[in-house]
This record gives sequence, structure tokens and C-alpha cells, in this order.
Amino acid sequence: MKIYNQPPDNDFDASSIQRCRDILYINIFDELHVDQPKTDQERDQIIRERIARNWLGSIKIPFSNIYVNGRLEGTYRLNIPNPLLGYSRDKFSGTKLDTTQRILPTSVLRMFATMDPLLAPPESIQQSFDSTESLELLNHARFWVEELNKKFPNRDYKATVSDINGRAVFIPRFLHPLPLPPFGLTAADTTTAAAAGGGGDNQMQQLARFVSLIPFLADTVTFPGLCDIWETSDQFLRTMSGDDEEHAVLLNNYFLTLNRNSWIAIGVSIYSGPCCFVLTKNDGQRYPTCWSVADGRDALTIDTWNPIRSIYLLANRENVWANIQEQDIPSRMNFDVNKTKDWRPFFSHSFPRDNIPWTSVQPNDLHYEETRAEDVAALIRQIDDILHEKFRDWREANVTRWHSTCQNRLREIVKDKEMEFIKGSIGTDIESKLVEFQGTHNITGFSLQMPYTTIQAIVDSVHSTNIFKHATNDIQFALAVDIHPYPNNILAVWIYIAHLTKKS
Repeated sequence: MKIYNQPPDNDFDASSIQRCRDILYINIFDELHVDQPKTDQERDQIIRERIARNWLGSIKIPFSNIYVNGRLEGTYRLNIPNPLLGYSRDKFSGTKLDTTQRILPTSVLRMFATMDPLLAPPESIQQSFDSTESLELLNHARFWVEELNKKFPNRDYKATVSDINGRAVFIPRFLHPLPLPPFGLTAADTTTAAAAGGGGDNQMQQLARFVSLIPFLADTVTFPGLCDIWETSDQFLRTMSGDDEEHAVLLNNYFLTLNRNSWIAIGVSIYSGPCCFVLTKNDGQRYPTCWSVADGRDALTIDTWNPIRSIYLLANRENVWANIQEQDIPSRMNFDVNKTKDWRPFFSHSFPRDNIPWTSVQPNDLHYEETRAEDVAALIRQIDDILHEKFRDWREANVTRWHSTCQNRLREIVKDKEMEFIKGSIGTDIESKLVEFQGTHNITGFSLQMPYTTIQAIVDSVHSTNIFKHATNDIQFALAVDIHPYPNNILAVWIYIAHLTKKS
């Protein structure tokens, strides 16, 4: 499949291309041939059909990720709403782990993405800035990385990163327990989410969800031509946008507050290429859990749908470890950092941590503000009005009718979607809530969920499903919008869309 793309203002300069915020949508549809009514005279002579394409799911990849990496390849997990109205799922095989059976309903797509012709990638800049670190630590960091690169030149080893002022900072200084945002699940909701495929409990799931809803803005867009910039968590919550490093640091710091064994991990993702994520391993847990900060999902290192392709580095508050195993594929790695034949520590007997003065660059507190309910209600109405108007515009050649009763029912259903999502519920009772319509109508539909960034981003997501393209006038639509507010104006947007056709 070939897709044509043109950079802003037709400017092919590297700094201009890096600022491109286009999204590549890969949408999967079920194509159906629907019989059309015929007259008595036509019944034996003419076949009338219309083609209907029902949206099943999608994958979204920012164009800048493809440009910076040149190519992306892997097994991508499809974002498929659960449930899909009008469809049922087969029974799933599970991954057997120890004596338990963990089942994650999922669909994947093997995909390769590149550009033709390949454009010149942005030049990397050597990070040699001022620093408040001791000369002793900086010299050891340089020597440590140089020695590692001699054996594994293709692995991205680092011990220091650049803060927002351009100063080199030792990675563990970013890792520090921080106050959790003021929300929580009820006691009845604190059971494990293993049935939903998670490796963590519901509190971890909700924190991962919260962090993933903070808008992403790659450093290549914010600081084109510069190296990665790491913000502290308070700076991140003030700017309300950041790269995967900021998201991973914040999530890791929340997990530290929960006394979880967690690390910042640096490696390669099939979605973004070089990436930063969180790795956790509970006592008694055989395989570690990788937490994707882009969508809040977690996967075990042995899961085929794990988006992490390689792991080069682990860091916690105490130390940094470089992967010196021949393998860097998570499912083939050993994660016991105490084994020096597999992991080379930054601090060791030859360079003990005791020699280094220790302070964190993180604050002791974070500022959280309650999101105003009236602002959320106004935004819901605005999005709802715009989407209804867009449907009429997109279907200008056909009449657009709304099924008001079904629409009201969807408004009731969509209000529970966020908590169902966090708790791992698949919402199988939704069909029963629409049973009054199923006797007279065929109903097909789905829910969409996304962090709130702009209304245009929501419109684009709905438009990409092509649900409006049913070229017939004997169809009715139902659409409902809800927003789940988190502190600091962080919003989870849910949209439920369905179309109904009368049964013959």
C-alpha cells in the first residue's frame, strides 16, 4: 500500500519535516454485501446489493516516527473497541504462565512502514553541555558508555541526559517518589486486572492511564535539530505535553510511591523507534511487565504483542544498568540486574556510589488542580454539536437521520466506559442494554477513546472510521460523547457511534 504525503509548505528541510504532526491511520474494515429490496417484477431477474464497510479497528503512527527512524516494523496490536456492536469474538487462546492462565483478547497486524524515497534523517547532536554533576561522575559516564559501545555499537547507552536548561543530569536523579494525583478506585475495584491481560493491579492501571492521557509532543517537534530534553515531573505537568521520557519518568515515580520494583527502560519500540518506558517486576513474578506510556497498556516481556522490540538500559534511583547480553529482545533476555555477566552496572566496586553527593532534581510535591465540571460539560456539548454537524456535511449526498432513543441510551452507556476501561471490563453487557432496539433493527457500532488534545483530532479520528459512508437513506445513526475528567484538565474522551437499519 502506497500513501502520498507532502510536508508543510512543501519544505523538505529536516527541521521542517520533524515539525510535521500528521498521523498515519491504518484502519481495518469488514466489507459486507447487503441485499437491497426488489420489486416483484425484479425478484427473479435482478440482483440488488450495496457494499457496506464496517470499521473494526485501527493503528495510529505519527509520521515523524517513520521519518526519524527511516522504517518501522513489527507485530502491531490493533486498537479494537470491545465490544463491537453487531459482532462477537471467538474464544481466545492464552499465554500459559506458571500455573495460571492469562488471556488477553487481542488482534495484531504484521506491518512494515518506510518512505520512498528515504529522506535524510535529522542529524544527531553530541550532548556535551554544562552540568552540575561532578567531573568525576561525568568522566566515568563517558568512559562507561565508550566501553559499552565498543562491544555493542548499535545500542543506545547513556548515563546522563539533558535537562530543560541544556545541562547534563545523571538519569537516576530524575527518579523519586512523587505524590499521586487525587483520584482513586473504590475498595471494590482494587482487585487485580489479570483477566484483562495486565501485569499490575488496578491502581497501577489507573496511574498508567492518567499518564498516557497527557498530550504527547515529540522533542523533534518542540526542539527540532536538538537532542532529547528531559523535563522534571513538575515542569511536565505545567507544560502539559512531553515526549515518552517525561511520561515514563512520571509513571515510574508514581510506581515508586506505591513501593513497586520499577525501572526506567530505554530501548526500541515498533511504534516510535527509540523509546523510553517503564518496566516493573513484582516479587514472585517470573516475567517483567513493560508499561507503554503512549497508551497506558502493559504487556509481559514474553507477550507477542509487546511493542518493545529491544531493551538496552535500565535505571532506578540507585543505579543504571547496561544490557550486555547478546540478545536485546525482551522475550530472550534475563532481567536479574545482579548478574554482571548480563548487566553492567554504572556504580560498582571500582566506582562506588558512596563517592557521589546524592540529590534528586525532582520536587517533593506536585501541584494538582481539580478540573472544573462546568468546563467539561461545555466541551462535551461542543464536541457533540460539531460531530453531528460533520456527519451531515460528510453525508451531503444522503439524508442523515438520528435515532434519538438509541442515542439517549448510548449516552447512558458511554458514561461508564472510562472506569470499565481501567478495570479491564470488556463491556459485554452493552448488547443487553440495547436489546429493545435489536428486535427491529440491525445495530453496528463501536466506541472510540482518546486523550483530549484538540477538537480537530477528535473529528479526524471519527472521520477515519468511515461510518458515515453508508450510501443509503434508510439508515439511522446514534452518537454520544462523554469526557472523564482527571486533575489538571487531563481529559479522557469517549465517543460511542452506531448505525441502525430496520430488519426486513
